[in-house]
Amino acid sequence: MSLLTFCRHTCFLLLFSGLSLNLSFAQKEDNQGLPATLMFYNVENLFDVENDSLVNDEEFLPEGLRRWTHNRMKEKFRRISRVILNAGMWNPPVVVGLGEVENSRVLKYMLYDTGLANLGYEIVHYDSPDERGIDVAFLFLSSRFVVSESYPVSLEAPAGLRPTRDILYVKGVIDKADTLHFFVNHWPSRYSGAAATQKYRLQAARKLRYLTDSLQRANTAPHIVIMGDFNEDHSSRLFTDYVGVGGRDDKTPFYAPSLELPPASGTLKYRQSWQVFDQIIVSRTFLEADSKVQLAKKSLNILDFPFLLERDEVYGGQKPFRTYLGMKYHGGYSDHLPVSIELNIAVPPGQDE
Repeated sequence: MSLLTFCRHTCFLLLFSGLSLNLSFAQKEDNQGLPATLMFYNVENLFDVENDSLVNDEEFLPEGLRRWTHNRMKEKFRRISRVILNAGMWNPPVVVGLGEVENSRVLKYMLYDTGLANLGYEIVHYDSPDERGIDVAFLFLSSRFVVSESYPVSLEAPAGLRPTRDILYVKGVIDKADTLHFFVNHWPSRYSGAAATQKYRLQAARKLRYLTDSLQRANTAPHIVIMGDFNEDHSSRLFTDYVGVGGRDDKTPFYAPSLELPPASGTLKYRQSWQVFDQIIVSRTFLEADSKVQLAKKSLNILDFPFLLERDEVYGGQKPFRTYLGMKYHGGYSDHLPVSIELNIAVPPGQDE
């Protein structure tokens, strides 16, 4: 072996060893946990192109007002898959909660026809009584999360208001370490005005609290994850007074990582103001030092990738790059930004090899 070849070989080994050492050190700094990303994304009207006589989906047909074509649907698939793949960086999100999905069929199309195809995502979805046919849904990596139970929880519409989306409950085991309980929400919109519709969102908050209270009575220290588009800012009294949400040092049943966000953060923009309507809330069991499943960071991640934003020509700054502006096709992603949290999973020795 020549001296030059020996030097190159030695330098490569040193570089590789240093890289391995850095990776090992990073894992140790992360409490030796297996990382897991949980994500929620209101995808803004993910419809297929087929007419469903049971819901009002006529706008989203090739001949409908929005001219929703097969090509536009496929472009929407590509955009959503890009967001999901970027959300997890090197590791795809273990769980993805979705809002504004028409049915399970459109999700199957998306999983089949994009970069998500070979990752092993499976679907939990139930048709809700929402008149437009937009529901919440739950995607999960079957290699890391095993679903044992799921069902929808309906909300009774107050007089004069339209039926709304169900709350989706999903129970399962993550990385064979512990059981997680998920509640995926898309609370009633402000379409008829914030004040006029708040009683509907109040009803949703009370129903959610009833569900979580029931879980906590039936189980010892359950790990509960609440995610969704709540159509209420994260500081709303509906969370503090009714759901039982508080900050890091509060004694409430639930912790909202969104409360650690800097001012002017937001997941959607109304005129010049950003608001945090989308968030992920966790039970305080995720903060306990001896928990097998821990919250890795104390703050919510708002996924504001540059490709999700565009210049706001009217109010200044940036705004979400959405699919439609009114009835006009705009070709973007969504009017909401996705959110995520990071977990550390204490995997039994040898299981993560």
